[in-house]
Amino acid sequence: MGKYQNGIDGAIALLLALVRHNGEAPVALLVKECGLARASLYRIARILADAGLVGRTRGKLIVGPAGAAFATLQAKPQRKHVHPGAHRLTPSERSREKAESGPIVLSAPLVSRRNGRYRIGFSNASLSNPWRFALVHSVEFAAARLGRAVHKFTIRHANEDAAQQIADIDDLLSEGVDGLIVSAVVPDIVGPAVARAMAAGIPVVLVDRGVAEHVPHTSFVCSDDAGIGRLSALWLCERLKGQGAVLMLPGHSEAEPARKRLAAAQLMFANFPEIEILPVEWTGWDRQRAREIVTDHLLRMAPISGVWCDSGLQGVGSLQAFNDFGTARGEFPPHTGGDLNLAYKLAIRHQVPLAAVDYPAAMGYRAMDILHAALRGQWVPSRVDVPLSVAITKGAATRSLKPDCWAEDRVRWDLPDDLVFHSGLGEGYNPRTFRIHYPGNSYNRSAARAIQ
Repeated sequence: MGKYQNGIDGAIALLLALVRHNGEAPVALLVKECGLARASLYRIARILADAGLVGRTRGKLIVGPAGAAFATLQAKPQRKHVHPGAHRLTPSERSREKAESGPIVLSAPLVSRRNGRYRIGFSNASLSNPWRFALVHSVEFAAARLGRAVHKFTIRHANEDAAQQIADIDDLLSEGVDGLIVSAVVPDIVGPAVARAMAAGIPVVLVDRGVAEHVPHTSFVCSDDAGIGRLSALWLCERLKGQGAVLMLPGHSEAEPARKRLAAAQLMFANFPEIEILPVEWTGWDRQRAREIVTDHLLRMAPISGVWCDSGLQGVGSLQAFNDFGTARGEFPPHTGGDLNLAYKLAIRHQVPLAAVDYPAAMGYRAMDILHAALRGQWVPSRVDVPLSVAITKGAATRSLKPDCWAEDRVRWDLPDDLVFHSGLGEGYNPRTFRIHYPGNSYNRSAARAIQ
């Protein structure tokens, strides 16, 4: 006889065991730790799975979409005064930021509980950089893992054109999709198309970029953009000992993640009055654009004590500009910005102090998981935050920011420069050779296969 005498005790024991093992564990191990018979554990797991609290995969149990929400709550720091001219969030962005704290909110099912094969659409903002390729690969991988539950999976890329994205969403609806994943180009413009889908009874899961809070949607799967800005800025200030001139190179001026990262970073820099902030230069997460901006500053002999980037996508352009200018190894100013394998390679090769707060493309996998649960009639969390990961070059940690791992241990010298970390696709993931099969694609080709 097992240790627990009723199903409630067994369910609690099972959930606590999954928490101890970071969200997944082999069935055999759970049987031993929970003191349950295997048949009892499976019976409890089936009930919890129906509620979205756990999921099942080969030989393992994992935390389900509803259960995962309990692990994502984070207390938000108190806002401080920021200097005039700093980037300010729009009202809709502020409303979404408020929703990141407080009680967990679940979304009621739009469809009655049913099992079947689903037609799913993904309206993707663009394929403008390697991170977006990794996001698409992550979503595709999740679709493939659903097997026969997917009747057809269709992906449309809007090329950073909000009008095109609205047309894409309307086309997907006319094609009869059962559910949608949307990564919005411009939240306030794309919102009405999302609302039309929800009004038609089509669950919509937002990923990476959301819409205005008042726009109905099933769930928003994202990460802590403000945390990226705040942590990277704090590290840079401490690394500079509170003094010096900082060049800020945020991403895309119309993208919600970039705007939130910049606003949070500026709030942090405002706490260090002897840090001089040079005029903000938007890069569009474009490597060449960042390279040109930094080259111009260097040619004008502008003092640059540190470079703040919200991603390594443009960070590599800055590092390349300093190298082009003849900066000696070990003399580069400290940089922030992770995600990209090349950012790690350049920082280590040139002995650059680097703090990389990686933005997890694995949110694509989670978005598909949440949508599948919603299509099955389950209650799902209205917001899911996928955890960030911090890597710092050896010797560059500061009092307030310690790494989850050293950059030297994360870099993959054996894989392409455009590899993006934390895609959820495993250690062997290679964006150049990635192939996948799901109903709707041809010859195992990814919908994001144009990397050269």
